Amino acid sequence: MRPGLLLGLAIRQLTSRSHSGIVRLVSVLSVSGIAIGVAALVLLQAFMNGFQWSISGFLGMANPPLIVRSPVGVSLQQTDIALVEKLAASVHGLTAVSPGIEKAAVAAGRSGDIAGVVVRGVRWDRELEITGLGELLGGVPEGAVLGETVASRLGLSRGDTIRLASTESATISAAGRAVVDTIIPIVVWKVCDFGLEEYNSGLVITDYGTAAALFGMEGLYDFAGVGAAEGTGPAAAAAELSALLENSYIGFECERFMICEAFMARHENLFRAFGLERLGMTIVLGLITVVALLNLSSALSMVALEHRRDYGVLRAMGASPSRVLGVALSQGLLIGLLGCAAGTAFAALVMLVVNNLLPVTLESSVYWVDTLPAVPDPGQTAAVLAGIMSACLLASVFPAAQAVSIPPAECVRHE
Repeated sequence: MRPGLLLGLAIRQLTSRSHSGIVRLVSVLSVSGIAIGVAALVLLQAFMNGFQWSISGFLGMANPPLIVRSPVGVSLQQTDIALVEKLAASVHGLTAVSPGIEKAAVAAGRSGDIAGVVVRGVRWDRELEITGLGELLGGVPEGAVLGETVASRLGLSRGDTIRLASTESATISAAGRAVVDTIIPIVVWKVCDFGLEEYNSGLVITDYGTAAALFGMEGLYDFAGVGAAEGTGPAAAAAELSALLENSYIGFECERFMICEAFMARHENLFRAFGLERLGMTIVLGLITVVALLNLSSALSMVALEHRRDYGVLRAMGASPSRVLGVALSQGLLIGLLGCAAGTAFAALVMLVVNNLLPVTLESSVYWVDTLPAVPDPGQTAAVLAGIMSACLLASVFPAAQAVSIPPAECVRHE
């Protein structure tokens, strides 16, 4: 029996109007249930991907892919930076090295309010080569760059002056007051949205010279950022560079022990939490989809019962049990295919609307990002569809076996 004939018989039995309409209703409900399950799973994966992509993208925009530092917090000297540049040049995929300073400070503006901030001093000519700040800022800054939240709190805008005071230089007077002897005014070059509330509310980026004067660290650095070419694995490159730094320290090429880590490794627990949350939600939605599969099995059992005369006639005409089994299994695959197609189309429509017309807004102080994009992954979508189709085939086995088990004489005895 040709495959086209098997499919034609399966379609005829699912859409037949010669018997009760309950079968058609249950079939439609089965398709709808599978479509809802597929759409829910595809949208879950897309929105979780978008959430993780947004956070990692904004983190990577303002930070270098790799960071070299001393594990005990010792400042790096120019000789250390030169060694890092030498070793980084020998690692495939690593590009420029940008040393910098990053320490806590106190900021004040026109509003009279003060705020605790993190001041990062960088060499702009190198920093723009290894991060995405060049695209964000649109040029080389000539002053301080700060986030929208801290600028609003301090009443600052472009062209105003922000005053920074180092907390490390503060002393306590006899009256119990904090006395700060290093206060540096800096012109605000740009107020921008870093994409993350953590940075918008507490990050100030300026040139290395200003930061060094503020913290008394002329010629010293807290870290060295290392750029990576597109397609380079940060974790593997960091491990290779760390091994080279360790060998250099053992071989007395440098006085300070340094390590290299991928910047995203600092947020490893965050992304592990994303993975655990994704797994839990996938399991819950998968269990909900099981209800639709049970409905599918019930619908196919009703089809087998209502069309047992057809199966008896096919058997009497010489059709083998495997052919009859193929007709019954084709019904389950057909319902699963229609459900997957409808669910995928609905999910694609929702993602199109969310990404272009009605974005999902979040509270940035809670979720780090203020919008939630949908980023579909073809591999994950294919895995969801393959899993659903396999489950539909499995749910069709019992009704198909039920249809084959009835003897032909019994099927047509009362007809």
